[in-house]
Amino acid sequence: MEYNIAGSSPGAAGLWDVHFRIGGSQGTQLQSDKCAKNPNVTHAANPECIGAYMLTHITAESSGYFENVWWWVADHELDLANKGQQIDIYNGRGVLTESTKGTWFWGTASEHSVLYNYQFNNASNVYMAHIQTETAYMQGNPDAKTPFTVNNAILDPNFETFCAGQSDKCARTWGVRAINSKDILIYGAGLYSFFNNYDQVCVGQNNCQDHMVSLENSDVKFFGLSTKASVNMVTVNGKGAALDSDNRNNFCATVALFQAPL
Repeated sequence: MEYNIAGSSPGAAGLWDVHFRIGGSQGTQLQSDKCAKNPNVTHAANPECIGAYMLTHITAESSGYFENVWWWVADHELDLANKGQQIDIYNGRGVLTESTKGTWFWGTASEHSVLYNYQFNNASNVYMAHIQTETAYMQGNPDAKTPFTVNNAILDPNFETFCAGQSDKCARTWGVRAINSKDILIYGAGLYSFFNNYDQVCVGQNNCQDHMVSLENSDVKFFGLSTKASVNMVTVNGKGAALDSDNRNNFCATVALFQAPL
């Protein structure tokens, strides 16, 4: 969806109780008969299991209120006989926001896209509360460098460049990424990574991926940020700024307040 409207007053236009779903159900042609997980064999992305280019683009001139909206790339089968069978669906991007005129996210989740779940490009005046993300389950086999080509026009992450010299757990879905953005307030974020090629040893070790949040030349404040199994909770201008190991809080790592610039 391209969201390109602004109401007569702030918050007048928006989406309430909307569910975006890619794959996993009858009619999508993205089901377990073609797209069942295959973690025991090293493989590229299955071209028959490519989802959407992007789930939602909130454009620069728009303003919207989004409440109880779930952007979900299916991770399991819903309709065939093997309900619950985990599947690999390769969806490019989650929610891209470029709006400067006021955007509100209340109780939203964006899950399992390849490059990022939430990204902000030159955006401002954004409020988020109670958000959730999950990294694509199959990543590691393959990682986030494939199958989508980097589009510099929309500031896609370039994992080939960013991850040079880093571990093989670097190229993973960004939970939240902000580039040249300001006045973004995020109250209550749970950003989760549960697998490395469907293996869950990394969950107990809290190292399923290297990075979860990227803030690049941006003014962003998190109030209550929890991440799961990301070595770096937050990366600022390419450098780790908050470590999971320094902020253990039972299941997740949690910081009460994180703000950039530092």
